[in-house]
Amino acid sequence: MRQVLRQTLPAALMGVLALLFAQSPTALAESEAALVPYQLAYAATLNGMDIDAKRELRVNGNRYEIITSAKNLLGSITEEGTFSLDEQGVIVDHGYEYERNIIGMKKTEELSYDRTTGVANYEAKKKKRQVKLDGNYLNRLSYQVQLQRDLSNGQTTLQYQVIARGRLKDYNFEILGEETLDTPLGPFKTIKVKRVREDDDRQTIMWFAPELNYLLVQLWQKEEDGDDHKLVIKSGTINRQPIINGDNHS
Repeated sequence: MRQVLRQTLPAALMGVLALLFAQSPTALAESEAALVPYQLAYAATLNGMDIDAKRELRVNGNRYEIITSAKNLLGSITEEGTFSLDEQGVIVDHGYEYERNIIGMKKTEELSYDRTTGVANYEAKKKKRQVKLDGNYLNRLSYQVQLQRDLSNGQTTLQYQVIARGRLKDYNFEILGEETLDTPLGPFKTIKVKRVREDDDRQTIMWFAPELNYLLVQLWQKEEDGDDHKLVIKSGTINRQPIINGDNHS
C-alpha cells in the first residue's frame, strides 16, 4: 500500500499543479492589470481525495515571483519561479524550482538561466540538460502568466514554447467561449479555455474570470484512464483586497 501511494499521490498532486498552471510576448502597457499581486486558494478533489492548492504572485520592485503549492496529509508539491519584464513588456525568466515531498521521499528540479551564454540549465537528481535560448521560451510557471495576459488582451492564438523538465515543448490552447460559473465565492462570468493535446487522450478545461484580471477560477481534467479531477477557487485576495461575492474590490 505504501508503494502504491508513492506512485499515485505524486501524479495526483502534479495534476493539481498542472491544473493551476492549467506564449507570445505582449506589451507591458496593455498587460499591467494582469500583474498585480494576488493570493488564491483552491479546493481540489482527485479520485475522491481532498487536496488544498494555493497560487500566489508577489511583486518586488521590477521582479515577480510565482509560488504554487498542493498538499494533503501524505505530502506536498511546491513550484516557484521568478521573472521580470523588459522594456517591451516581454517576460524574462530568471529561475524555476520544483520540490516534491511524498511520504518521506523528496525530489527536486531546478531551471537556471545564463543570459550571457544564452542557455537554460536544467538539473534534477540524475539528469542535467541544456536548452539554447533561441526564442522567447517560457517555463512551466511563466507561460501561465503569459496566457493570462494574452486572454486579457483579447488574443485568440494561444501557443507557447515552454521548457519543461529540460526539454522544449509546445503548449497550445483553444478558447471555447463564455460561461457563467458558480463558485464558493459567488458567480463569475468566465472565458472557457481548452488545452489542445495531440496524441494524448487527456482533457483539460479551464475557466478564467475577466473581472478578476483573468485569473483561474476553475479547472477540470480527465485522465487517460478515465479518472477526472476538479479544482475551484474558494478564497483569495487581489492587490491585497479580498475577493467577495464574485466581485474584485481592488
